[in-house]
Amino acid sequence: GCVVNGPGESKHANIGISLPGNGERPIAPVYIDGEKDVTLKGDNIAAEFQAIVEDYVATHYA
Repeated sequence: GCVVNGPGESKHANIGISLPGNGERPIAPVYIDGEKDVTLKGDNIAAEFQAIVEDYVATHYA
């Protein structure tokens, strides 16, 4: 979700991320099971988020 709606929407999701808009700093808070877990920063947000999702799936659905 966006920085405006993302945090609220993430409270109802297994995993949620709020991505920055165009021209904003690359900072993306990640929510796990409705709670803020970590804030990703920098140019590797996509790869780091993918690793979080893969770990979540492995630990919850394996």
